[in-house]
Amino acid sequence: MAARKLITPQFRVQIGDYIFTNGIRTECCSTMKERCSWATIEYMPGYAGLLDFHFPNMTEAKIELGYDGDYDTLLTGYVVDGKALGPYKILDDTVFLMRTYVTETFLSCRPQDIVSYGLRKAGIETCILTDTVFPKKPVVSISRKNVVELIREVERVWGIRSSFYFKNGCFYWGTGETQKLIYELEEGKNLLSCIKCNHEFELKTIGVPWIHQGERIRVKHRKVTGEATVTAARVKADEEGSVRMFLTFETEG
Repeated sequence: MAARKLITPQFRVQIGDYIFTNGIRTECCSTMKERCSWATIEYMPGYAGLLDFHFPNMTEAKIELGYDGDYDTLLTGYVVDGKALGPYKILDDTVFLMRTYVTETFLSCRPQDIVSYGLRKAGIETCILTDTVFPKKPVVSISRKNVVELIREVERVWGIRSSFYFKNGCFYWGTGETQKLIYELEEGKNLLSCIKCNHEFELKTIGVPWIHQGERIRVKHRKVTGEATVTAARVKADEEGSVRMFLTFETEG
C-alpha cells in the first residue's frame, strides 16, 4: 500500500445531485451483528436554515472519507428515513432485502439455491456466495419472510453461522473480498486507544477509509497483540471534532 497522509480525513457526502464537505455531521457504521451498513447525516448548528434541502426516501447516497481530495468509499446506499431538515438515515442495499418478501417451498435444495432465489427476487445482480458444499434438504418451506429473514432461516435449517453483507454494491454471504493486505495498527503511531469490555476490544484510530467489518487487521498494543477480524467499524467526529474510526473485535476465551 502506498504511503498516504493519515492525519485529518474529511467526509464527502453525496445525496442525489448535491455534494457536501462542510456543514453536516456524519456517522457511518458497519457491523457483522446488524449485517448491514448505515449512516446518519444531520446539519450542524447554524446550517439547517442555510442548507434547506429535502431528500425523499430512496434518494441515492454515497459517503466517502479521504485526504487532500483522495477519497475512499465508506458507504453507498439510499435515504430510508429523514425529515425536511434532517437528520437523515442512509442504508446500504440491504434496504432491498428488507423490502422483498418470499413465500415459497423449495425442493431438493442447498442453501445457495434459496439465498440466490431471494437475491434475484430483490433485484440484487452482483453477489458472491460461499462455495462450501452443503447437503441437500428434501423440503424447505418459507412463509412470508423478507430476504434478510430468509437467509437467517436458511442458516438455522442447515446449522450455519455465517456473515453476510454488502460492500460497494456487491452482496457477500459466507465469504468476502480477497484481502491482499492486512492493515497494521500500532500504539504510539496510528492507534490512539484500546479499551477492553468482557471479551471484546474497541480500538480508536485515525479515520482509515479502507478498513471495513469482516476484514483482518494486525494490532500492536500493550493490552493485545496479534491479528483479529473486525466485527464493527464506526467512523465519526470525536469530541474535538477530529474524524476518528472505532474498530471492534472479539477475543477468545
